[in-house]
Amino acid sequence: MKKTTTLTIDGKKIYADEGTTILEAARQNGIEIPTLCYHPRLKPLGRCRLCIVKIKGLDRPVTSCDNPVQEGMVVATDTSELQDMRRRTLELLLATHPYEDCLTCVRTGTCELQEQAYRSQSDLPEQIEREVPIKPVSDNPWIVRDEQKCILCGRCIQVCRINVGRSVYSMIGSGVNTRVVPYRDGREVSLEEAGCIFCGQCVDVCPVAALTETNRKEGGREWELASVPGVCIECSLGCYLERRFFDDNLIKVTVPEEGEKVSWLCRRGKFGLREREPASFTAVQKYSGINYVDCDYEEAVADTAAALRSIKENEGGKALAVLAAGKLSNEEIYLLQKLAREILDTENIDLGIEQMWLKAVRSVQEISGTGTAGPVPRDIGEAESIVIVGSGLKESHPVADMAVSQASRYGKAAVVEISERREPLNAWDGSVITVKKGWEGAVLRAAMDLLKGKASSEAAKEARIEKNELERITNLITGSNSILIVTPEFFAGAGADDIEALIAVGEKTGMLARGQNKMLLLSRFSNAAGVAFAGGAPGCGPGMQILSEDRGLDRNEIRKAIENGRIRGLIIFGEAGETSGSKNPFTAAVCSDYNEAPEGADYLFPAQQIAFKEGCFINAAWQQRCNEAVAEGKADRPSDWRLICDLAIAFGAKWEYPSLEKVREEMKEKVFVGKAD
Repeated sequence: MKKTTTLTIDGKKIYADEGTTILEAARQNGIEIPTLCYHPRLKPLGRCRLCIVKIKGLDRPVTSCDNPVQEGMVVATDTSELQDMRRRTLELLLATHPYEDCLTCVRTGTCELQEQAYRSQSDLPEQIEREVPIKPVSDNPWIVRDEQKCILCGRCIQVCRINVGRSVYSMIGSGVNTRVVPYRDGREVSLEEAGCIFCGQCVDVCPVAALTETNRKEGGREWELASVPGVCIECSLGCYLERRFFDDNLIKVTVPEEGEKVSWLCRRGKFGLREREPASFTAVQKYSGINYVDCDYEEAVADTAAALRSIKENEGGKALAVLAAGKLSNEEIYLLQKLAREILDTENIDLGIEQMWLKAVRSVQEISGTGTAGPVPRDIGEAESIVIVGSGLKESHPVADMAVSQASRYGKAAVVEISERREPLNAWDGSVITVKKGWEGAVLRAAMDLLKGKASSEAAKEARIEKNELERITNLITGSNSILIVTPEFFAGAGADDIEALIAVGEKTGMLARGQNKMLLLSRFSNAAGVAFAGGAPGCGPGMQILSEDRGLDRNEIRKAIENGRIRGLIIFGEAGETSGSKNPFTAAVCSDYNEAPEGADYLFPAQQIAFKEGCFINAAWQQRCNEAVAEGKADRPSDWRLICDLAIAFGAKWEYPSLEKVREEMKEKVFVGKAD
């Protein structure tokens, strides 16, 4: 338990945990101290000096953002001397800032420099010319830099180095000509040349408009934008985000700044939605044999139901299949599996899940307990040792990779990756144990043998790695604050014995125990956990209940069955890969654009964009996160869950779901939907 410190701020006696900064203690007690370089998601910088306070017994003011509270401390935050010092600081900043642009700046009303200048009633000084580019720099598709507006707070440098593990930005020059620029090998370069991964976190923390999203001026002012909380579905981490809309138009994506839901984003999470918009079609498309033409929605639903009914009656439910790309909400998954099983009478259903991942998940849940939360990026960043099993973490789950980098560079965590990778890790204390693809499981079995008492030389020889490498892995996974991260690449090549070894190691080391899970199992499908719990896997019903020994076909088996003509009817949600065969099946696909559409599909229904979708998702840590919609859906694009219901009704089913809440009520009786976060 942290020791409590008593101090006085502006005559008010307050209590704060030992180690709390003066600024944090003040704000926790309703006392506002102005800042510009401070940000709640970053370590204190102490650069802007607006947060200076007077401490009894000290001759000079000190910065409150990076000085901790002390027992008996007496602090003054708003004396006339402090006000004058802050005003002079702000006037110096305004002298090199183009305040004449304020009337047309996108940050007007939310600009932190503007806010502090207003509060202090600073005079507008004569402008000082600086040797910086006059025009904004736009050398990439995502981020615009306007150096004239930069106030040298250092936030972008800090977030890039510590949170992302990059060093894109540097300060160069001196005095009024000091600049923050992308810098590499002793020279100013473009963002891409400096190694930027375009996660956009520098944009999110910028206090002014020095860094903005490309085309940001096309939307409204910041204070005009509606903020809608949501979930990123670009990978299975399911990061929190906030979508900002002007009317029904998505303008930008960012994250909550403070509280339990604070998170980071990668390029796909921040810019991915805008990259894909607008969709290629908004009306239902019918294939004419040559091209696609607009079609009435009710007609398409009726024709789809009639075609699938005919196949079911003539060839049976085994001739039908349902596929999805893993980006449906829990409610949509539940309804779609219900449509497949109860109406189409088929068990050929794969809504986005790997079989080996599902096998591992079931074992983890059996040991730790249903819904026991696993590690999140914040836990990774605070870990003392991290073992990564499999390659491709940076590509498949960039935010998890950032957390690993943060832990190794600034938390001093030891990191080992077991994979086919041959280049070094981007970590200060990281190493790669290179094995042949598919041999990661052998290393896990060797670690298990070593834990059971087998000689390390003998166990290492069987795994074809060095003795010291095996000993290092074993030491790390038995640490008190260790985390095991398993990438989608591992599950893609794993067999049942590899999964058994993975789970055995988790149990033996204590990573898996009742009420505890320190293993992060990552899937290539964004809502794989939702698919597992809502019944979207072959032979696995709601609540991960095994339905029968005849589990039906998974996506790879469905593709083979299509090739040889055994699958005659198909429903697809999202991109499902190649689905053509010797006898092309009747296909109704729900997709965002023609690029996602299966070749020769009979009907294409426009997919509901995630920004307009209401629903819940379960992330890789088994936390349920809800996505709110800016609106129920555009009139020309029905909700995906309503389309599923309409298909069922067209079959003659008596489905009565007036709202998603009714679906959730039914799910509560059959499905555990993850611990709310």
